[in-house]
Amino acid sequence: MATVGRINKQDVFTCPICLETLKSPKSLPCLHTFCETCIGEFILSTEKRLEKQMSDYPCPVCRTVVTPTNPKDEASQWAASLPHNFTISSLMDNSKSVKQECHLCQRRDKISEATQWCRDCDEALCEECLQLHGFMKLFSDHTVVQIDEMNSVSIVEDPDLSMISDSCPVHSSKVLEAFCYEHQELCCVLCLTLQHRKCENIQAIEEMLKLHKHRIKSLESELSEIKETIEYKIEETRSEKEKKDNTFAGIEDNARQFILSLKAKLESLLVLFLKEMNLTHNEQSFEFESKIKTYEKLLTHIETMQCVTKTVQEHGSLNQMFIHFEKSKSKAKSIVKEASQVLNTNLILEMKLNLCDTLTEVESVDSLGKMDFTSTTFIDIDEFTRDFFQHYTRENIRIF
Repeated sequence: MATVGRINKQDVFTCPICLETLKSPKSLPCLHTFCETCIGEFILSTEKRLEKQMSDYPCPVCRTVVTPTNPKDEASQWAASLPHNFTISSLMDNSKSVKQECHLCQRRDKISEATQWCRDCDEALCEECLQLHGFMKLFSDHTVVQIDEMNSVSIVEDPDLSMISDSCPVHSSKVLEAFCYEHQELCCVLCLTLQHRKCENIQAIEEMLKLHKHRIKSLESELSEIKETIEYKIEETRSEKEKKDNTFAGIEDNARQFILSLKAKLESLLVLFLKEMNLTHNEQSFEFESKIKTYEKLLTHIETMQCVTKTVQEHGSLNQMFIHFEKSKSKAKSIVKEASQVLNTNLILEMKLNLCDTLTEVESVDSLGKMDFTSTTFIDIDEFTRDFFQHYTRENIRIF
């Protein structure tokens, strides 16, 4: 049956883990929603893979770190404590009541509710279009059922035998009576007359049933075996998917751990570099402070000598003037010589940072790395066919 309404259930109502309709939907803080059982199994598998007790876990879709409401609880209880997504539950309930639109009206850009479903046309019909459908001779023998009844009936538990029609698809007024082995086709009398006159290997259905009755009876057991094979393949595929999911998660964890360790290494290099730089900085600062103090001390001596010289000039004798002059020259030379010993030290002229060549190369890197994939064909067609039809001989296949 066509999809009911216009709601995209695949996107809204599908669990990203099991890819089936959500059951007891639980939401993470990042707003991604999962089945309670699925997110619970994901948490436990993540803890098992890490081989240690977790205090948080990543979202299976966006990898956002989720901290449980009660981190001290067992990891098996974290899923149950997640908030229930009542919005999704409500939408899922409402979607069940969305009405099916008539397909014929849609082609005419009209909207009307369909009440009937034609199994042969595989289309929904409103009451008006149902009448038009019935008037046409080509569709007169089509099987039409109520949509409500169709929705409420389980095909597996109560199959509709009207789906298996014995009417000829070419000549609707005739019944299928024979099977042509050369063309592998079911035929009515008109088909045999018009299209299979030259065919030699034709057998009546009644005769085939008598000859192959035991094979027809074995169909149920054969289908059961095929069903078991399909169920095994589903479990096998799910297991393989889980392995791949865990592998991708492990690769992501390794990449994150590498970046974290790289950051830690760079931080330690930065601390060591700044420590060495600050030692040099402090030494240079001390040298500059010493020079400044020496200049200030020298300036004080000179200013004192100026003051004394002025006083002697104004109030002293010539004798005192000469003595002061000689002593001042000698004292000035001594002070300048003493200061020059302090001032005559090496200072850094220019400074610049020369990064390690390896770090410079890292700065130019445009990718963390590349994924190496070893691919294989998911299924071998011949082997796949043998798995499902290993008990059928060619003759078995032909009669069905």
